[in-house]
Amino acid sequence: MTETQWLWLDRIGILWADLMMAVTLVGGAVALVKRGKLRDWWRRNRFPDIGRDLGDNERWPAFLLNVSKPDLPKWLIENQQPAALALLATEQSRETADDIKAFAEKHGADVLGPYHIDDPDDPSESHALAATLLQRLKQKGHARIAVDVTGGKVPMSIGAFMAAEEAGCDSIYISADFDRELKKPKPQTARIRCISCPNAD
Repeated sequence: MTETQWLWLDRIGILWADLMMAVTLVGGAVALVKRGKLRDWWRRNRFPDIGRDLGDNERWPAFLLNVSKPDLPKWLIENQQPAALALLATEQSRETADDIKAFAEKHGADVLGPYHIDDPDDPSESHALAATLLQRLKQKGHARIAVDVTGGKVPMSIGAFMAAEEAGCDSIYISADFDRELKKPKPQTARIRCISCPNAD
């Protein structure tokens, strides 16, 4: 190769190095500004603790509950003593939701709702409403919120779970033995289990 060709290659190499340096600096600045979104993206759809028993020491100041039966929500309220609740219910679970609200207020909780889902088979409806309620709970100063997807129909639980993932909130499930004679869960056997718990200890 001639000296002129070597000179051109040298200049191209310098320009390429300068370009890579500029891209690195811009990328670093964007990563610094958007670090929260990048962290959320890195964490998304990873569930390393799924099914883990969270024990008795885990505490959340606020919950969003899908309502169907009263026993486990009341156990959760007594066990956790939350400062705030948001309730999602169907027309069929309206009375149960009102009962849970009264129970929670007696325990000192600030209750949003109950809010009613018109079509419990449409996950988009519960998703939109759950997202709104999670935002309202955050506006009230509750940075750490758990979404309990135990109650409600499956599409409702899916919608609420999706809203929790998007909001960076924990999703939990309450497991309990079932009393076949009384045909209801045994609250004394209840345990909180993780579905997606990025904020749990």
